[in-house]
Amino acid sequence: MKINLVQPRHNYAPKEGIGHIYMPTSLLTVGARLLNAGVDVTFHDENIKPLEVSSDYVGFNLLGAPYIPEVIKLQERIRQEQGEKTFLVGGQVVSGLSQNKLERLFGSSTHNGNDDSMLTKVLGIDEKALISPEKTSLIPAYERLGDGAMKEYLSREFSLYVSQGCKFSCDFCAAVRTYRDPATGQTTKVKESYRDPSIIKADLSYLVGKSKSFGLGELQLYMSNLDVFQTPTQLLRFAYAVQEVQQENPNFKIALRGLATVDSFLRARENMPKSIEELVNAGFNTVGFGVDGWTKEVWTAVKKGHNTEEKCLEAIRSTREDFGMTPEILMVFGHPTADTEESLGAAYQVTRMVVGAYGAVPRPHVSKDFIPGNNGWRSPEHLDAVESLLEHPEAFQSLDFTALPSPLTHPTERIRESATKYFLKMCELPGNTTKYVKPIAPGLSPLELEAIKEFNEGRFDR
Repeated sequence: MKINLVQPRHNYAPKEGIGHIYMPTSLLTVGARLLNAGVDVTFHDENIKPLEVSSDYVGFNLLGAPYIPEVIKLQERIRQEQGEKTFLVGGQVVSGLSQNKLERLFGSSTHNGNDDSMLTKVLGIDEKALISPEKTSLIPAYERLGDGAMKEYLSREFSLYVSQGCKFSCDFCAAVRTYRDPATGQTTKVKESYRDPSIIKADLSYLVGKSKSFGLGELQLYMSNLDVFQTPTQLLRFAYAVQEVQQENPNFKIALRGLATVDSFLRARENMPKSIEELVNAGFNTVGFGVDGWTKEVWTAVKKGHNTEEKCLEAIRSTREDFGMTPEILMVFGHPTADTEESLGAAYQVTRMVVGAYGAVPRPHVSKDFIPGNNGWRSPEHLDAVESLLEHPEAFQSLDFTALPSPLTHPTERIRESATKYFLKMCELPGNTTKYVKPIAPGLSPLELEAIKEFNEGRFDR
């Protein structure tokens, strides 16, 4: 059995030449699992070179909703050049698509690659041979990449697979997390699941060795954890594993950063401060806090009631003053049905304040009530908007969290205008990392569509 696993070209990449290069860790994880199960896997990254299909089975990695139209175009090209194939699609947004919606977008020959039972059935492999992601080393996948691609990846920051899952249930999030089905009311609780630390250490040692062979002296890693300090005991084991790799490579630098909730950070500081201290000793220098709006009313409305103004400010202060780390303010705000002019202004003002007081790095994003996998996607109030997306797949780009509000995502004009104003003001703050993009909406003329694509070209988020 052979399969091509494809990282599509970034949706804001120029039409030709090198695109936005980043190691596709989630795709490599799937590939490593398949290699272990006896499948012959070939990796392709369209950001580096054009796709060459060499199998009847092709899998695509969707890093977000904006990639949906890109994959549809790739499929159409493959069908035109080589005829029908069996396609698999994976990524967070895929888990939020029903089989009906999946087939409407990608065709009846496309299957959900996130579903292990589907994956094994389509590829004809024994499900027992497909070991869990937590117990999978990515080295077999790394070895399939070739030195050219590997050097490109290692020269840039990339995601290190450390854990999956979050116990919190923020409405706007589409990641694997505690989830309440809006139709049935049933709640599925999720706990963070760590990879085996010995496997992480072996993978990291391999990556350091490859980096050194290319003459590189540093790895820049973004931890996959949705909430870094959620499970301090496991985090401490991870920190020690990284430190062991550092000790074995004394002249090599490992830099880590990641995302956290203020609640978990403050709990770890109180109950197990060593987990934070040893992570810093392992090279963790930047933490992105999910502040995501301002005021109690907004946080309650979007199921982020674990935030308070006092907690947020204390976590940001402590990060800088107690642990010497850089706080990033991940501000997903402009919630279409929760924010007001006043709360949006407050979110901007507090971000501006902590940038000046603590050297915080602003990372503003625009909240979207419905994206595949979040609470709003299957809510009756968004049925018409979802149907519009299915009929006009190009408009999935408007669900990008760096895209300005549009009538599709923010139907109330007053909130749309206010969210746009404060998002753009936040993008002007010193140190801001977000490059905002213009949204693609249904009904645009070809000239309007081309103008938006031209504006967005090269505006990659960090």
